[in-house]
Amino acid sequence: MPLYDFACRVCGRTFEAMAKMGEGQSVCACGGTAERLLSVGGGYRADADWLPSVMAVVDKDSPKPHVRAFLAEPSRANYRRWLAGEKLRPLEGGESRRPPAPGPDIAREVRARFAARHGVA
Repeated sequence: MPLYDFACRVCGRTFEAMAKMGEGQSVCACGGTAERLLSVGGGYRADADWLPSVMAVVDKDSPKPHVRAFLAEPSRANYRRWLAGEKLRPLEGGESRRPPAPGPDIAREVRARFAARHGVA
């Protein structure tokens, strides 16, 4: 089922939920009725490209509430909560998984300390 945006009539909260394509209403956390919002563009994909990679690393046996919430409803909002609960963050543009190589000043200092420790000239 694809993800859609909903707005609650009672509390005004906007949230994402999985729903069948023909459903125009959902139930909010407050218990109120929420109407489906119109989206610009192609809409949401049920097979979001990030979902399999995240599901592969989530501890499915964890009792933590943020993990249970994400597994029950894998929306982007619950993904952000899962990241925060696990003290993770997505990579920013330009970042890589490897730390940058030490600069020439650091490498020079490491060599100098090694030489001093071992009596190498």
